Amino acid sequence: MSTVPSGTVVITGAAGGMGRPAAQRFAAQGRPLLLCDLDAERLEALAEELRPAAGRVDILAADIAAEDYPAQVIAALGDAPLYALVHTAGLSPTMSDARRIFAVNYHATERLVAALLPRFEAGGCAVLISSVSAYMLADPALLTSIRDFVQTGNDEGIAGFMDNPGMSYAISKRAVINFVEREAPAFGARSLRIASIAPGFIDTPMGRAEAEENAQLRGLITMVPQQRMGHGDEIASVAEFLCSPAASYISGTDIRVDGGIIGLLSMKG
Repeated sequence: MSTVPSGTVVITGAAGGMGRPAAQRFAAQGRPLLLCDLDAERLEALAEELRPAAGRVDILAADIAAEDYPAQVIAALGDAPLYALVHTAGLSPTMSDARRIFAVNYHATERLVAALLPRFEAGGCAVLISSVSAYMLADPALLTSIRDFVQTGNDEGIAGFMDNPGMSYAISKRAVINFVEREAPAFGARSLRIASIAPGFIDTPMGRAEAEENAQLRGLITMVPQQRMGHGDEIASVAEFLCSPAASYISGTDIRVDGGIIGLLSMKG
């Protein structure tokens, strides 16, 4: 097993329902942090909370969809080595139009990971957030089109769904899963790992807002085998594990943290 790297942890969406507990967990390890989100005031409040444990905590308030966002992250890192990226920033179906959802959830993710790959120290890990929505896409032709898009950039098979926020969201998250699979060899060549986490129905402000707007989603929540919504820290704990030496042979895969709902639905056919 590899030794534990000592570099900075970059957390996007750091002020949100999954990013905040992730930041708290890595701060408790005494790791330097770069917290990224849109709201500078919320970021600085979180940074002040975490500095007694983490020591150095820097912030970056910027829009992840901006073309120069990766350059802003790299500038904020300075000369510090990069230990981990925990990328929780994203948009859900009620938060924007379909094209911006896809731009934020997939295109911005791809740009950020590509830019940061050379900055990781050996043994580092990138953890992305997918979604159980990705597993609710059942059309084999669509799934093939998503994989083809990730591999080649050909978006003909998915372009027709880019006016529907719900479909754009699910497709963007399936594309994240395929992206992780695609990038595993490049990460492995540098003694790095990349994985994604598929949250189920999580009790965060974003999760509650989606449930309020979607009766079908509320029905699915009642079916979860664990009989409750998940918590942000239950996603953060898996991210912490994936970035640790205990997960040193996990790469190129997606881990569902969904209370069992996708397994239940798959058994129901």
